[in-house]
Amino acid sequence: MTLNKTSSLAIIQARMSSSRLPGKVLLPLAGTPMIRHIYERATLCEHVDKVIIATSTEPSDDKLVSYCKANNLNYFRGDLENVLGRFLSIPDIKSYSYIVRITGDCPLIHPPFIDKQISFLKKYDGDLIWSQTDSPVLQGQGVHSLRSLEFIKNNSNNSADNEHVGSPYISDNPEKFKIVEIKFTEDFLKYNFRLTVDEKKDYELMSSIFNHFGSDTQIDLMKTLEWLTNNNEISMINQSVSHTKTNIELINKRNNWNIVKKVGYEELETIII
Repeated sequence: MTLNKTSSLAIIQARMSSSRLPGKVLLPLAGTPMIRHIYERATLCEHVDKVIIATSTEPSDDKLVSYCKANNLNYFRGDLENVLGRFLSIPDIKSYSYIVRITGDCPLIHPPFIDKQISFLKKYDGDLIWSQTDSPVLQGQGVHSLRSLEFIKNNSNNSADNEHVGSPYISDNPEKFKIVEIKFTEDFLKYNFRLTVDEKKDYELMSSIFNHFGSDTQIDLMKTLEWLTNNNEISMINQSVSHTKTNIELINKRNNWNIVKKVGYEELETIII
């Protein structure tokens, strides 16, 4: 396969050995494992050419691989701790210009948002997307250029970059990358719900959402946000759950990128939600 400037690969990083909620990627949401919801939503991206689940070679992930095989889901097995290496070891990785990094704990990823990121990076030949104010409900679905991930692999001596797919290096060295700035509309930023499944309370919230809307892969994100707004008791279920210390540190560093030169700027209309 020849390298194509329009080619994008969506990689879902997933493992069964999560410390806070073991086996979460196969936990059912409206009767379907969470990993299947994520995979099917990723296939709805217009600018994604292939979706693959990147898991580990550890025996703990055998059950996940068995599920992938039984359901014809693309998968790859690599190093458990070196997630960056796992990504870059995917056999046809060099056939793609852009890599969508999807975490295996965000079952409501938003295909239009992923497509917008890819489009903006293509427009400016960028490496990654940044916003002065991030949207809490659009976590776990970032896009990077393949060259940026390869650059990090070749230049970082920090083992944390292997685990966090280069995020520490990027946070400390933003000037080494071609950053495209995006801006969310104010009416969208008002939503402050946590839609990531890290702990039991997160799973309880997500189960409530899927039990209400059903198992349809195309659950509308905006309708979900409106429903949570009108159901305060449910939206507050996981209020006590917070980001890990590492993620908080990375977020704080990126908040200071406003002084870093950008290669482009785009505003996201509410309609993309």
